[in-house]
Amino acid sequence: MTKVKPGMRVIFIPIVVLFAIFLLLPLVSLFIRSFETSDGYSFSNYLSTLSNRELLESIVNSIKISSITAIITTILAFILAYSINCSRMYRPLKSAIKIGIMIPMLLPTITYGFAIMYSFGNQGLMTKLVGRNLFEIYGFNGLLIGYVIYTLPAAFLLIHNSFKYIDKKYIIVSKLMGDSTFRSFMNTIVRPLWGTLGGAFVLAFILSFTDFGIPASVGGTYYVVATHLYQVMLGSIPDFNNGAVIAVLMLLPAVFGVFLLNYLEKFNFHYDKFTDTELVQHKLRDTFLGIISSIILLGMFSVFAVMFIAPFLTSFPYDPSFTLKHFIEVFQSSDLTAVYKNSIVVAILTAVIGTVVAYCSAIINVRTPIKGKATIDSISMITNTVPGMVLGLSYLLLFNGSSFKGTFAIIVLCNIIHFFTTPYLMAKNSLSKMNPTWETTGELLGDSWFKTIFRVILPNSASTVIEMFSYYFINAMVTISGIIFLVSAQTSLVASKIKELQHFAKFNEIFVLSLLIFFTNLLIKLLCDYLQRRTTMNTSSIMKDKKRGNFTMKNMKRMLLTLFAIGLTVVALVACNTQKVDEAKKVVIGTNGDEEAITAMETALKNAGYEGKYVLQSLGTSELGGKLMAEGEQIEADLVTMSSYFIDSAQQKHAMFKDLTFETNAFEQYPSYYTPILAITGSIFVNTEVIKEKGLAMPTSLKDLTKPEYKDLVSIPNILDSSTGWLMIQAIISQYGEEEGKTVLHDLIANSGPHLESSGSGPIKKVQAGEVAAGFGLRHQAVAAKESGQPIDFIDPVEGNFSLTESIAVVDKDDEATTKLAMEMAEVIINNARKDLLTYYPVALYNGETVSSINKPAHFMKFDQPLTVELLEKHQQFFNSAK
Repeated sequence: MTKVKPGMRVIFIPIVVLFAIFLLLPLVSLFIRSFETSDGYSFSNYLSTLSNRELLESIVNSIKISSITAIITTILAFILAYSINCSRMYRPLKSAIKIGIMIPMLLPTITYGFAIMYSFGNQGLMTKLVGRNLFEIYGFNGLLIGYVIYTLPAAFLLIHNSFKYIDKKYIIVSKLMGDSTFRSFMNTIVRPLWGTLGGAFVLAFILSFTDFGIPASVGGTYYVVATHLYQVMLGSIPDFNNGAVIAVLMLLPAVFGVFLLNYLEKFNFHYDKFTDTELVQHKLRDTFLGIISSIILLGMFSVFAVMFIAPFLTSFPYDPSFTLKHFIEVFQSSDLTAVYKNSIVVAILTAVIGTVVAYCSAIINVRTPIKGKATIDSISMITNTVPGMVLGLSYLLLFNGSSFKGTFAIIVLCNIIHFFTTPYLMAKNSLSKMNPTWETTGELLGDSWFKTIFRVILPNSASTVIEMFSYYFINAMVTISGIIFLVSAQTSLVASKIKELQHFAKFNEIFVLSLLIFFTNLLIKLLCDYLQRRTTMNTSSIMKDKKRGNFTMKNMKRMLLTLFAIGLTVVALVACNTQKVDEAKKVVIGTNGDEEAITAMETALKNAGYEGKYVLQSLGTSELGGKLMAEGEQIEADLVTMSSYFIDSAQQKHAMFKDLTFETNAFEQYPSYYTPILAITGSIFVNTEVIKEKGLAMPTSLKDLTKPEYKDLVSIPNILDSSTGWLMIQAIISQYGEEEGKTVLHDLIANSGPHLESSGSGPIKKVQAGEVAAGFGLRHQAVAAKESGQPIDFIDPVEGNFSLTESIAVVDKDDEATTKLAMEMAEVIINNARKDLLTYYPVALYNGETVSSINKPAHFMKFDQPLTVELLEKHQQFFNSAK
C-alpha cells in the first residue's frame, strides 16, 4: 500500500469534520442532556431509569428478538445471494429474486405493521383465504416476521455485493482437488464472506433493536426498548432528559458491533485478479435453491399483497366492491404535487451526496494507510445504532434557532448520516476484495493516487456505486422516524404525509401513498439494475483490453458528471424554492387537529379572504408536543392548535405565547394566551360484524368490556402514550372511585391484551380492521367511520363522555407583521369555524352556542378539576398501579 498522500487527507479531513458536526456533536449534546435535571447535572436520571423494571425487561426482550432476527435474516439473505451467484437456476427467477427481495425496502416501514395486520389478522386477506388464523400476529411472532422482512433487503444487498468479488474458479479447483462438498463450500464461499456475514448479522441486529414502527403496530405486550424510548420521549408527558438516558443506552450495541467486525476483519483476503467463470449446471442444486428462494419470496409477498388490493376495494374486508375513490381522494389533494416534488428533491440530494461520502469513507479506510482511519468503522456502527427518532430530536435540539432549521439541507444531512452504514459497508466489502497493490502499481507507472482511483478502482466498483446510490435514494423516500421532527410546512415529504394520515386513521389512503412511493422506488431500482448490468459488462474486461478500459473510464466520467449535474440542478431548484418561500412570509399553522377540524379552519380562513396567506402543517399530538417542548418560541409555527394542557406546559417552560388581543366570550375562564377551539370526547365503539360473528352482547359501559367473553377483543389507548386514555381513566374514577375503579381498569387492561395502543387512533384502527370487537377512543372518529358506511357503531358509556379541550395560541415572535396576521387568523377561526366544528365535536364552549340533540353525547361530563400535567401524572400512576 502506498504512503499517505496529500489527496488522502483532502478527503479524510472533510469526512471527519462532517461526522463531528452532524453525528458526534448532536450525540454529545444528547449525552449532556441525559445528566440534566431541574437541580443541575447529576446521575439521578440514570439511577431512576436503570431502576425501572419494565425498561430492563424491554432491553432483554429487544436483545432476544433482535438476535433471533439477525440469525434468521443472515441465513435467508445468504441463501438468496448464493442462489443468484452460485447456481444455474432459471434466469428469469434470478431476476425476480433480485427485484422481489427489494420490495420491503421500497415501502415505508410504517406500513409494515398495517400490512401484517391486514394480511394475517382476524379479518386478514390470508386468514380469509386459508379459513383460519395461521398464528398469533401480536407479540413475538409479529415482531419476528416484521423484523425479518425489514432487515432482509439490507442484509441481502451486503452479501450479494460481496459475492461479486468471489472468484468462482476456486470452487471448480476445490472440486478437482477432491474436496468434499461441505469442505469446498466452507473454504471457497463461507470463509471469504465471513466478514460480510458478520456485518450482515450486526446490521440486522441493530436495525431490529432500534426500530419503532413495527412494534408500535404488532408488538402487543412484548415490550421492546424502542417503544419504551418513544413512550418517554413522546408520550403524553415528554421527558427528554430520561429519554436521552435510554437513547445513550441504546448506543451500546454499537460497541458490540465494532468489536465483532474488527475481529472478523482478519478473515478477509484479496484476489489478485478475477475470472469470469460459469459454474457447471447441477439440476438438483439449482432446483432446490430455486424452490427455497421462491418460498422465501412468496412468504414476503403474502404480507404485502393486501397493499395492492385493499386500496381498490370500497371497504376491505367488508365491502369488496371495486372503487377508485381512495386514489381520487388522495390525488385531488392540492399539496400532493409539492410534497412529492420535495420527496424527489431530498432523495436525489441524499443519494448523490451520500454515495460520495460513503464511497470516499470506504476508500480511506480500505485503500490508504492514513492514521485514524479505523474511526470510520466506529462511526458506521454508531450511525446505524442511533434510532432515527433520536437523531432527528438531537438535530432539533442542537440546531434550534439557527437558519439551518426547517431547510432541505438538514433533512438531507440527517438521511446521509442515518443511512450511512449499509452503503459504507457495501463499498468497504467490494474495495477490500480488490488487489491491494493496484495503487502501488499505478504509482510505479507514474499515475497519481487520485488518477489510480479514477482509472482503476472506481471502474471496478462502479456496480457497487450504483447500488449505493439506489440504497440512499430508496431509503430517503421511505424514512419517517428520522425526519418527522425536521420537516417544516414548506419541506413536507410524502412519508410525513403518511404519518399525518395515520393520525386521521385513513388507512386506505396510507396504502395509496405507499404505492406511490413504491412505484417511484421501483422505477429507480430498475434503472439502477440496468446501469449495473451495463457497467458490469464494461468492467469485466477492463484489465484485459486497454481500449475497452478507456471506454469504460469515459463512461464512468460521464456518469459521475451526470450525477454531479443532477445534484447541482436540484440544489438550484431548492434554492429557488426557498427564496420563494422566504418572499411569501406566510403564516405557518401547526395543528394536531383531525381532518374535520382542519377542514373547518381552512373553510373559515378562505371565506374571510386569507386563502394563500398561510401554510398548514398537520402533526400528531406527540410530534407537535415534542416540537413545542423542544423548540419553544423558535418553532416554525406562528399559530398553534393543540391540547390545552400541552400549551400550558410549553408556556410554563418557554413563555412562548402572546396574549390574545380579541375577546373570546368562552363559558369558562382560560389563560390570556389561549382559548379553546374544540373539545374532543371519548366513547365506546364496536365492529358490528365482529360482534355478530362472536355472538357478543352490545356493551353499554366500560365495565361491560371487562367481561370474560371480551377477552382479547378490546382495544384501549395507553394513557402513558396518549392523552386519549385520560378520557377513559377519568370516566372510570368518576363512576367507580379509585378502589373499585382500579379493579375495573385492571380487568379492562387484561382483556385488551396485545391491543393496548400507543396512539389515540390505535383502537379505532383495530376495530375497523376487525381485529377486536370493541374499543375506546375518540367519539368523532367512530361517528365518521359509521357515516362512511363501515360496520362501525358507537356507544356513549354510562361512565360518561368526558372531554379534553384543544386550544389555539399565537407564538410570540420578533416578526410583528406575521404575528399580527396570525392573531387575526386566530380570531377568524374562533368566530367563524365554531359552527362547523360543533357538528363534529358537539361540545359547546362559548356563550350562545347550542348542540344538536342528534349529535350530542348522551352522558357528557366535565373533569371536576383543572387539567394539568400534575393531574395527568397522577392518573398515569393510577393506570400503572392497576396493571
